[in-house]
Amino acid sequence: MMCEMMGGMGTMGMMGMMMLGPILLAALIAVYFVVRTLGKKNTNVDIPMMILKERFAKGEITEADFNEKRNVLNKG
Repeated sequence: MMCEMMGGMGTMGMMGMMMLGPILLAALIAVYFVVRTLGKKNTNVDIPMMILKERFAKGEITEADFNEKRNVLNKG
């Protein structure tokens, strides 16, 4: 009689439907954190060193200047 009232799902079917919500919520939260983590940009980039290397590559500074400035940057 109970099965007929619930459209044939029964108690186990109803419990399964109630568990689907928390499982979907957990999956959505996991996807959110994965996307958030993968979407972060690398903030540990040494910008002054990149600029120094670029200037040396363009020929704006000599090798001696490059080495001197690199040593200063590495100390600080």
